[in-house]
Amino acid sequence: MGKAPWAAKRFVKRWMTTALKSRIEPIRKFVKTIKKDINRILPFAGSQLTNAIAEGLNRIIKMIKNRASGFRTLEAFSDIIFLTIGGLNIPAQIPVKFRAI
Repeated sequence: MGKAPWAAKRFVKRWMTTALKSRIEPIRKFVKTIKKDINRILPFAGSQLTNAIAEGLNRIIKMIKNRASGFRTLEAFSDIIFLTIGGLNIPAQIPVKFRAI
């Protein structure tokens, strides 16, 4: 759990105690959910995993979607996504005798 797993556990426990004192029902419900899943949350907190790659891909796909006003099928849309972010080297796929450059 990272460098100081005890610090993460202490922080979450203190936050839950403070949140329960708020007497706001949605927050109290959220704290109960955290209590139930605390043994799965704390190890993740120390893993340093993020969803940055997924968010970056999502941004690129949204940009493609905004440019892709002419796609009529989901297959054509997914093809352009793979061409854009799939790392495909199109010139390398063309046989040498057909290359113009």
